[in-house]
Amino acid sequence: MKINFHKSFWEAPCNTEQDLNKLLIKIKAEGYQGSELFLPFYDIDKDVTLEAHQTRNLSIITGIGTDGRTADEHIASMDTQIEKALSFNPILINSHTGRDIFSFKDNVKIFEHALSLEQKHGIRITHETHRFRPTFSTLGTEQLIKYLPDLSLNLDISHWMVVHESDLSDQAERLETLFEHVHHIHARIGYEEGPQVTDPANPQWSNQLENHISLWQNVLKSAGSRGKSIFTITPEFGPFPYAHTDHDGKTLSDIWQANLFMKNILADRYN
Repeated sequence: MKINFHKSFWEAPCNTEQDLNKLLIKIKAEGYQGSELFLPFYDIDKDVTLEAHQTRNLSIITGIGTDGRTADEHIASMDTQIEKALSFNPILINSHTGRDIFSFKDNVKIFEHALSLEQKHGIRITHETHRFRPTFSTLGTEQLIKYLPDLSLNLDISHWMVVHESDLSDQAERLETLFEHVHHIHARIGYEEGPQVTDPANPQWSNQLENHISLWQNVLKSAGSRGKSIFTITPEFGPFPYAHTDHDGKTLSDIWQANLFMKNILADRYN
């Protein structure tokens, strides 16, 4: 199974065509196979974006985030954002879906709508495991998966570390079940008290790094057993407030380099 790495521009300004082209030149040179664009924070024209990627043989993952005060408002926002996401010709769409404060019934309604859009448009929609969303915990995600077994997940496991205040070694059986539904990974190293360590290359965090690498390896084994030929990973260390800073507001590590470190170490371990 081939691992393709995508680059999020979370920590880098990408507001103009010039910004985009500079970033794409850089990520191509660094060995990425594509970008991941979170559309609520991305305003560059789709045609400009597509041409810039096609010129460099880079693919696109698009990200959306449903919003609103009710399930119906989340569904309406999903329709609008999926339509925009499709215009970028993505290889998959990653969605922050639903709300942790909604009832199970209301969240199921939102996810069922997402599944119907997957079928309608013939594209995979992954749902990110994330705080603020109904997938914030392993238990809540397991309940959703049992009810809607066709759901695809994007695993951002760092959030579960924080929510359960655990390295998740006490949930091996549940994780094994959930990993069967993972089709994309956001590779950030979290720990029991936060969703992002200061620097994944710092030996201080070596235990956390190795734990994540092992957990993701299990995801890849599961994907391979399902016959998946290509798997996508987006290293996703972020800027402040995810990143720790000094009193002057300077991050304690270079976030771009942290993501590049993640790409390189995972490419070495997995490919």
